Amino acid sequence: MSYKYYEEKSHAKNATSNIPVLGDFCVTGAEHESSTDHCFSSFHLWKLEEVPYEGKIYTLWKDKGWVSSTEILNIRSRTLHEIYSAKENEDTINTGEKIEVEFRVSHNSSYFDLSKMPGKSV
Repeated sequence: MSYKYYEEKSHAKNATSNIPVLGDFCVTGAEHESSTDHCFSSFHLWKLEEVPYEGKIYTLWKDKGWVSSTEILNIRSRTLHEIYSAKENEDTINTGEKIEVEFRVSHNSSYFDLSKMPGKSV
């Protein structure tokens, strides 16, 4: 099991509203499926947990390994926990902005652009 220390601060633009809490996640790495794919398909994920050690409880980032974009989507859609962008250091993890999930058409210049589709009122 790999752990990193949790710094109770954020490097986000609005740092006061971007402080991770227990159960939240962060991403410290991202990989493309192939050299021709422009979308990221796997992410190095960490989870903020309480870890007992020698009679004390520590709040640490626990390494969850590399996960698929599907796993990231499951966390966002099935839990109330946030996912943060982050930088992994030797002993610590620095968090930044919250990560959002968005949908888009896979190719530019589509005949059916999502932003031009009618809403419910039509």
